[in-house]
Amino acid sequence: MTAAVSTGDTTGPRPSAVRALRPADMAEIRALTGGFGLTPERLGQELAARDDFRWMGLTDPDGRLSAVHRAMRWGPLLLLKGVFVREDTRGSGAAIRLALALRAAAEAEGLPGIAVWYEPGMPESAIAELLRVRPRGPLVHRITLPLPTEERAAGTAPVDTAPTASADTAPTGTAPTGTAPAATATASEARPPAFRGEFTLPPEAVEGPAAEGRVDLLDGLVPDARPRWVLDGDRLVSSVGLGPDGVAALVDALGPVARRVGARTLEFPVLAADVLGALRLARTGARRRNRVPVRLGTLSLNGSPPDTPPATVPARATPEPRHVR
Repeated sequence: MTAAVSTGDTTGPRPSAVRALRPADMAEIRALTGGFGLTPERLGQELAARDDFRWMGLTDPDGRLSAVHRAMRWGPLLLLKGVFVREDTRGSGAAIRLALALRAAAEAEGLPGIAVWYEPGMPESAIAELLRVRPRGPLVHRITLPLPTEERAAGTAPVDTAPTASADTAPTGTAPTGTAPAATATASEARPPAFRGEFTLPPEAVEGPAAEGRVDLLDGLVPDARPRWVLDGDRLVSSVGLGPDGVAALVDALGPVARRVGARTLEFPVLAADVLGALRLARTGARRRNRVPVRLGTLSLNGSPPDTPPATVPARATPEPRHVR
């Protein structure tokens, strides 16, 4: 059982507390945050999947949730995701308290590091800096691509009932948008799917035109060279991104996983410097999730910062932006 971490609250008569959230907290999480865009079934699964997700909450002096932070395992790291802070708690440092609690939990569990999406100039970047997170690798755009109809056949294939080896960040104080309505449970919702794993790219995606512009965000952070995936709501998020000529190979490689876990869209990184490639991707129905280029930020919890840059294959001769505002 995880004990609550009590801290002094200078504005309240009694101390507030940071604690790990459990399935029993689901109704209060939904009432406060809208569920971070997750269906009730998926939210319950995430709260119960302690090997794959960490949900941390801040309670006010009356014991009510006033802030919630969601994090997930991605490869060997704990990736800090969405944070929501109740209006009357804004400006109190609630978001950083929860982030620090997640960092401490990851360290206590022996995880090698944490990660965040580092968007220059955004408020979340200030939290990343307070955590001593270091941006690494090239600037990228996070691209989402609807999977072909046959890849969206949720529940038509066997579903993993155990995780493999083991909503994006909402602005503080702003309710996440796009909350999915409650739906009739499919096979993938009735039983917890595998939430993360690894996969193998076909040979043509490793060498040749399809590999042009390849970037692996977790390269140098995992003990092997295999790319990782994680299920974020109904998005299958790949640590590897390929240029326009490699997208079909990426979809083929992750198609069976998407069918198994009921994913509807694929998310992958592309080099922000590859402007021509981005234009080609847009014609395929791909969309950017971020307004400006971002970097994955990481912090080592074992004393040696993971500053090895991800491996990339040079993209077309378009210079990387020097500054992002």
